[in-house]
Amino acid sequence: MQASNERREACCDQGESLRFVRSGHRVCCALTTNIGWVARAVINRTRRRGAAWPLALLWALAATGAAATDYPTSDYLTGNWGGLRDDWQQAGFEFFLNYNTEPMWNVAGGEERGSTYLHNIAADFHFDLERIVGLPATRLLVKLSKRDGDSLSAEYIAPSEGGNIFPVQQIFGGQTFKVANVQFNTRLLNDRLDLAYGRIIANDDFLRSDLYCQFLNNAFCGSPKAVFFQDPFAFSAYPSAQWGLRARYDTPDDHWTVQAGVYDADINLQGGDPLAKPHNDHGDSWSFGSNGVVLVGELHYHLNPNAESALSGTYKLGGHWLNGDYRDIRRTDGSTIDGSAMLWVLADQMLYREAPGGDEGLWGFGTWVKSLEDRVNLLEDHLSLGLVYRGLLPSRPRDSLGFAFTRGWVADTANVARRARGLPTQHAESVYELNYRFVLGRGFTLQPDVQYIQDPAATGDIKDAWAVGAQITLDL
Repeated sequence: MQASNERREACCDQGESLRFVRSGHRVCCALTTNIGWVARAVINRTRRRGAAWPLALLWALAATGAAATDYPTSDYLTGNWGGLRDDWQQAGFEFFLNYNTEPMWNVAGGEERGSTYLHNIAADFHFDLERIVGLPATRLLVKLSKRDGDSLSAEYIAPSEGGNIFPVQQIFGGQTFKVANVQFNTRLLNDRLDLAYGRIIANDDFLRSDLYCQFLNNAFCGSPKAVFFQDPFAFSAYPSAQWGLRARYDTPDDHWTVQAGVYDADINLQGGDPLAKPHNDHGDSWSFGSNGVVLVGELHYHLNPNAESALSGTYKLGGHWLNGDYRDIRRTDGSTIDGSAMLWVLADQMLYREAPGGDEGLWGFGTWVKSLEDRVNLLEDHLSLGLVYRGLLPSRPRDSLGFAFTRGWVADTANVARRARGLPTQHAESVYELNYRFVLGRGFTLQPDVQYIQDPAATGDIKDAWAVGAQITLDL
């Protein structure tokens, strides 16, 4: 599973960047006012084939096709719709729909026994604007999300603290209907320069790895959790988007990538006031905010890129800087301070390849995130380590086995306010996670999962917890 693999395994708490090749797996969703005229163009194309639109769609869903396609039934429940999806692709339009659920049980420890069910329904609309309207090398991605359900961490593991630090279900958050990306991508310089702009998601591009969403815990998937604790929320993750521009350049030798982005930091239009009511619950308030910007940058080194036998790896150094107002976690009155910053180092490395040119083998990853402003960021340091083996069983080359560990150290500054409130001080929380993903065909995956949460909420007052459950996904 190469870290640069374009067929990215999805994790919906974080979305995926728009690529000029199609992602063959999980999809998150979208809508835009442009859909109407694009849909009419596709319908007219279908009618020219001699079938009315409803009849053509029914025929497509019922038909089976033997020809090669980018929508095989091994990856999609409804397949190629009798060739209709290939026709749409040629016309410049693609549509995907995904269902993801993560039922979990707290079977031991924590504060209460119990279980929760939650899901994310995601759809993804891709428009090739060069084919549709002649705009060179430009695509449009629009995503929608519908989330429902409750958090096991907040309901049973550590309800007295509003949940443990690292939630055990990564698709909890934004439990409503939400417009995510409305994102344009343009490629220049022989596709080496990629520009993303519009309503985009910072976490789609920064602090990313194809390996992280082997895991269900939100400490791993979609990115190291430490970067998301500022208040008000400023560094976006799926399904929350923000106005922004991101540029990425790959060097001709494929050994280096440099990328940088600038984003409107006022995602929920709170104006830098942590006590203000958020005004963008559904992602449809597209006003520019008034709380400064987020500047993000990363430098990537690719070891043995595109190698057949040598072991590939990707190493990243990055950071972000925020210039708005954020809650001073030392205070109890909602006071703010100006600015925040963090640094991170990420590494993905293939450790064993079963056969030359093959994707089966063992990968390892490591992440370290360091806060440079402990008056804003809850976690002073955050470390994660993990292993993912793809194709462990010869008869099941698409399955994957994962084991990972994470630990976050709470900044001492956070305990100033906790002492003032009479609350126990926090120190560190750790999570161990083990799972196995069965890729069953027809777009269906089943992933049993077990997590051990050591010192939930980092107070020392809550018993270590065991959570068991599964992730189930279906691509239509």
